[in-house]
Amino acid sequence: MENLDQKVIVYDDACPMCKAYTAGFVKAGWLKQRTGFSNISPDLMSGIDLNRARHEIPLLDTKTGEVTYGLQALFLILGERMPLLRPLFRAKWFAALWYPIYQIITYNRRIIAGSSAPVSGFDCAPDVNLFYRWLYILLAAGAAAVLYQPIWYIGMPLTNGLLLIQLFTPVLALVVSKKLDFLGHWATVALASALLTAVIPGTSMVKAIAGMLLTAWMWWKRRDKV
Repeated sequence: MENLDQKVIVYDDACPMCKAYTAGFVKAGWLKQRTGFSNISPDLMSGIDLNRARHEIPLLDTKTGEVTYGLQALFLILGERMPLLRPLFRAKWFAALWYPIYQIITYNRRIIAGSSAPVSGFDCAPDVNLFYRWLYILLAAGAAAVLYQPIWYIGMPLTNGLLLIQLFTPVLALVVSKKLDFLGHWATVALASALLTAVIPGTSMVKAIAGMLLTAWMWWKRRDKV
């Protein structure tokens, strides 16, 4: 049985997703401590492999100095707080199943969240991994195309307009400097808009308007990222 009370999770505090789930761990009482990389103490920083920590979130034992990283750290927390599922979280096949998903998210988390580097402190931004970036773009764009199917053949000006915007936006990658980042942001915006049109109730016109508004807002928030 691990003593999680003496462990601290160090997260990317420039990433809203990382903030949310680590805050959830603390709020639920699963962990006592968390700290962001931008304000990490020198003592904690000295015990962490910072290059590895940019890609795999570290869970540091403040008593022993032992550090667990990435998916193994998350499964350790979940397994200790959900004992009945502990054998599953310790199974190699289960970790192998989730490993690619974790990699896609961790290497693209700043693109998915549309977040910027912290104004001070250590910036734990991940490297650009071409394989996982392109895999994310293809999966997000493919999922968006599937979700857009119900309004694909409606033929209304607004729905056609939304679909054309999503379809031709990638062309702008030709004129921006951060081409791969731009395509990642485009895939994220397209997927978010498609999810909204899929779940929001109402007519196709309502769905199209909601999708356009979300698309415009997300691009406005990301205007300095590309």
